[in-house]
Amino acid sequence: MSIDFKPRERSAFDEISGISILMPRMLPASLPEKVGDIEFQYSFRRDGQDVGALGFLGTEELVEIDGRREWVYTLDLSPDIVLEEILRFKRAIGNADPDAEFLQGLAQGLVNAFAGQTSNVDDLRYVAIAHADDLARVGISVPDGPARLTDGSIVLADVLVAAHVI
Repeated sequence: MSIDFKPRERSAFDEISGISILMPRMLPASLPEKVGDIEFQYSFRRDGQDVGALGFLGTEELVEIDGRREWVYTLDLSPDIVLEEILRFKRAIGNADPDAEFLQGLAQGLVNAFAGQTSNVDDLRYVAIAHADDLARVGISVPDGPARLTDGSIVLADVLVAAHVI
């Protein structure tokens, strides 16, 4: 059975593997390429013990949709080093899913770690992407079904966290 990370408060949890993805630390990128670059630092835990970690870059952008403010956070899983680390983590936990399926499941967990937020005054959208060329370079077949963007990115997962009125 495939991994399936469900949102929990400040985390996402896969019942089959017993792994939690904790809501990450988000820091300004140490060497930003452009304004809005963020470093996401995730921890993976099972039975109260660390079983892995993952860090990568992304962006944040404020957009207006139908007159409402929405912060869009893009998690870029494309760099080879990030994709290779995801595959190492897959092997370390003994997951037998096909690589593309595991990547999509983990990506959904990464964004679902944010879904339990209740103190946001604006809508927040978290989108995990990877580029088809990068997936092919590390031997992951390009998944069928996910949305493809004009820049060659593939949307692996996304979640919208609606604004909460305080």
